[in-house]
Amino acid sequence: MDMGGNVGTQSTTIFARGLALGHIKLEKIWKHIGREMAIGALIGMILGLLAGTGAYFWQGAPNDLPLIGLAVGLSLIIVLPLASFLGFFIPYLLLKMGWDHAPGADPFITTIKDFVGLTLYFTLVSVFIGV
Repeated sequence: MDMGGNVGTQSTTIFARGLALGHIKLEKIWKHIGREMAIGALIGMILGLLAGTGAYFWQGAPNDLPLIGLAVGLSLIIVLPLASFLGFFIPYLLLKMGWDHAPGADPFITTIKDFVGLTLYFTLVSVFIGV
């Protein structure tokens, strides 16, 4: 789940750098956010498949179904685009509020992403395995 923090922090860095260099136009923020989320989704699918497969081989398949691996994989597939979104949207929101976007974004991103990611993971495990 820490990958979400890495992805969110990287997105924040891309936002700050792009804004400073003039590559990001605030009036086209949703286009930039969409592109960043697509990249986060692609990374999520790749890492979700790898981590889900790893969890399957590590934990096995209770009831002959790879449910733990599925919970791990789906969690990554959902959390990484969310982290990408937060990495762009929170700095943008802070900037719109008149605050410095750089130092304040990471704590918010990490807190929201951790809460959502862990809740999602444990909910999926609970639903799939009945724990």
